Amino acid sequence: MNILLAGQAYYREDNGQAVFTVRLARGLHRQGHTVSVLAPAEPDNLQVEAIEGVQVLRVPTLRLPHNANITLKALAKLRKRLVAPEHFDIIHLQDHYFISRALWRLAKEQHIPVVGTNHFLPQNLTANIPLPIPLRHRLEPLFWRHMLSLYNKLEAVSTPTQTAADILLQQGIRPPVTAISCGVDVERFKPDMEARRKIRQRLGVDDAAPLFLYVGRLDHEKGLREVVSAFAQLKKDSAVLTLAGNGSCAIELREQVEQLNLGKQVLFPGYVSNEDLPKLYNAADCFIMAGYAELQSIATLEAMACGLPVLAADACALPELVTHGENGLLFAARSAESLVGQWRDFFRLRPQWQEMGMVGRAKAETHSLIQSVAHYVAWYAGVLAQTTASPAVHL
Repeated sequence: MNILLAGQAYYREDNGQAVFTVRLARGLHRQGHTVSVLAPAEPDNLQVEAIEGVQVLRVPTLRLPHNANITLKALAKLRKRLVAPEHFDIIHLQDHYFISRALWRLAKEQHIPVVGTNHFLPQNLTANIPLPIPLRHRLEPLFWRHMLSLYNKLEAVSTPTQTAADILLQQGIRPPVTAISCGVDVERFKPDMEARRKIRQRLGVDDAAPLFLYVGRLDHEKGLREVVSAFAQLKKDSAVLTLAGNGSCAIELREQVEQLNLGKQVLFPGYVSNEDLPKLYNAADCFIMAGYAELQSIATLEAMACGLPVLAADACALPELVTHGENGLLFAARSAESLVGQWRDFFRLRPQWQEMGMVGRAKAETHSLIQSVAHYVAWYAGVLAQTTASPAVHL
């Protein structure tokens, strides 16, 4: 198949949508498909690149703070970038923003089937808007309406988990919805004791110190203020908390750490490259995911694949990955008090940490990237067969 992926995120891989798109594109190429990606770029960097077998087509974009960007007059720009759009068998959108909306219009002109994966929850936006909470809640139905105004026109929709699929159905999605895991490369992300020693040396962390890790955006919906607050209440002088990534509340979190006199125990290594991620996971004893708007959480999957037990918020799709008492513990989302209680229970379970990690590793293996890519290939084929037989209409 000749497949075009598109969205407002691709490189660099510092959010879940971008990570998924990059890995899906490379995985499809490795399985013998021709893959192109429409990606936002600065106006002076519009060259076509071949990156690990994937053709990356750059679209002029205006960069905004906090990893956001907009593409004005996107349809006109796409007409210039896509010389022969009719050569694509299927187009796979990753969001409902500027590039995707323009591409859908272009695809309809060429009668190319269009599908989409939903990575979106309104809280990903509203949690980071400086408005009173009641007003944020009022915005959420508007954001859903905007998303559905495009996705209800697609031939089919995928999303990473059954929880995410159920949310879409509750919001009134009309095309058929399929849950397909984002997947994880279980050959790259795996237990590695040698990496553990090296990274701990680099971080200046003692081999025996309990090291708790978060990887991802440092944004409000990730619940990291509560994580830092709970960590302070633990009063475990030997423990280390590492918050890896960048985001809109990074400065706020650093200030909180300083106010709590935790500067020697809470580390901020910043953005960690995909190459170094498996090593960082292996340096830790436990992964923490306190986000309350996770439709899956690729970082949690990666940590599990590396054999880490997980402390996770009992919210959204995280309980699909973490079974309380088996491969980690669940706590009430947005509650530092609940996290403190579960964290203390986790310390009492220290002899079981390795066993819990291996249960998580076994779970992660059922989400292997190879399986996820194969599932997407089968999904594309099913959509193509259906649209050839009778083009879908969702009224």
